[in-house]
Amino acid sequence: MNLPDVSIWLASERDFKQGVALYAALGTSTTYQRLFSLGATDYSRQVLARELGALVAPMPAEVTPVMVPTPALAVAPVPAVVPPEAPPTTQLLADLHQQLRAVRDERSHLHPQLTARGSGQKRRLAIALRIVALTSEEVKLKALEAHVQQHGRLPGPVATADVTDEAELRRRLLALRTKRSKLKGQPEKAEKAEKLAAIEAEITLIKSKLTSYTREQ
Repeated sequence: MNLPDVSIWLASERDFKQGVALYAALGTSTTYQRLFSLGATDYSRQVLARELGALVAPMPAEVTPVMVPTPALAVAPVPAVVPPEAPPTTQLLADLHQQLRAVRDERSHLHPQLTARGSGQKRRLAIALRIVALTSEEVKLKALEAHVQQHGRLPGPVATADVTDEAELRRRLLALRTKRSKLKGQPEKAEKAEKLAAIEAEITLIKSKLTSYTREQ
């Protein structure tokens, strides 16, 4: 299945099962795939059409330049300005927003089923537990979003390559040297060489960063 198949589906009667198969092959959100697996409703049909339509959304048409006579003394053309790529922070926030929307879409789809006729106690319990899980996921995603907005990255340790504080680099260097000494004193193990190589690479990186700071001073 490919994008032309999606265009054909959008122009047809939009069979739900066929659309679900298309999204399973081309879509990326497991949350939406789970939503569609719950069956066809007006809401899930609307979401399916929206998400498949987004996959084949046309790119803005290029503007055809108007040809004008070249003067006798031609002026050197101005280089085209290439728009910069989206900053990593912007892309992170966009990804988190998409995940939030998927979680909220599935929860909105499940809420009416709690009181739907024919739903047994086990079915309602399963739906309620899923809604609780989705709410917890929403809280986690909102916390990640707030962290990215404040710090420009996801929570977790900062990679050595991104550390700019000299004191922090020296602290890490001391810790790595201690870890290297302990590791060398251990009996030979299959993973020992791999761990030592990783530590040596970190130590080399930190030394090079500290050397550059010294030169700048």
